[in-house]
Amino acid sequence: MRRRKAAIAARERWITGASAYAARAINSQAGMALITPRIARIIDLLELGPGKRYLDVGCGTAAYADAIAHKAGLEESPVTVDIAGGLGPVEIVGWPEKLPFRDQSFDCITSLYFLHRFDDDVCRAFADEISRLLAPGGSALVLDVAPVQNGLLNRLHERLLRPGCAAVDLRGWGRLAATFTEAGFDAIDLVNVGPFLVPPAPRVGVLLRRAPASESEDAED
Repeated sequence: MRRRKAAIAARERWITGASAYAARAINSQAGMALITPRIARIIDLLELGPGKRYLDVGCGTAAYADAIAHKAGLEESPVTVDIAGGLGPVEIVGWPEKLPFRDQSFDCITSLYFLHRFDDDVCRAFADEISRLLAPGGSALVLDVAPVQNGLLNRLHERLLRPGCAAVDLRGWGRLAATFTEAGFDAIDLVNVGPFLVPPAPRVGVLLRRAPASESEDAED
C-alpha cells in the first residue's frame, strides 16, 4: 500500500506541479510520436483495425492512444487508464493490479513506458490482468526502456525516467518474458518497434497474444 501511494503521489506531482508543462509536452501526440515514431508498426503488430476494442494503460494525456486509434481506422475512441488524472482526457484512474473491466473485454491493449515505475509484484499482477482482459485472438504490446550492461548509462537512463516515478526499475527481455510467461499467454515475442532517437536509449518490446477461440478449443481437446 505504501509503494502504491508513493507511485501515485509521484505521478500526481509530475502532472500538477512545476513540471506540468513538461509532462504535457512529453505526453502530447507530438511528444510521444518523437519518442515512439512508428505508429504503423504498432498497429501492424496488434492487428488493430475497425471493429476492434482497444485499451491503453498508462496513457498520460491519452493523445497517443487516440492517434493510434485514428490511424487504425477505429470508429470508437480507445479506453484509457492511468494511475492519476490531470494530464488529459483519461477515462479511468485505476491501479494496474486490478482493472475495472470484465474478462475478455478487449482485442488490443497497449502499455508504453509504464512498467518501470512498479515493483515486480505489481508487474506480475498487471500481466495477469492483461491476460484476463484479452479476448481470444487478441494482442497486447508492452514497451519500455531496457537496461544495458553499462552501469553508468543505466543510471543516466533511470534519471531520465525518474520524473513522475517514485522509483525506476529497468527490465530487459529475460525478466519481462518470465513475468508474462507466468500469466499464461499463448504466445510471447520480443519485437522491435524502433528505431528510437529520443531519448537515445534502447527499448524492449513484448508482444503478448491469445490464440483464437477455435485454436484454444482444439488445444483443450
